[in-house]
Amino acid sequence: MAIVVEERKNPAGGIVNFLIWLFILGSVASAVYYIFFASPELVEVVAPHGFQATEQVAKIELNPQEVLDDPRFQALQQRVTPLSLGAFGRPNPFLGF
Repeated sequence: MAIVVEERKNPAGGIVNFLIWLFILGSVASAVYYIFFASPELVEVVAPHGFQATEQVAKIELNPQEVLDDPRFQALQQRVTPLSLGAFGRPNPFLGF
């Protein structure tokens, strides 16, 4: 013999479910609007006084050939000698001891 259990439907449950879904859809719609369609408010930032002096540096034009041909640049000497690397470790580290 089979036992059949019937659940009574609560009429208020439909309204609660509807309100929950309405809240979820509203949240998703507002998130999509603010992420993709709303233009952010622009913030005006004034450069500090010391930063304005960099405009003079930005206007300097350098010619690399002039620097390389300059006798003061050519008079520079290299004071650092390259390192000579010796043999480190075993030739094949996967060989046994």
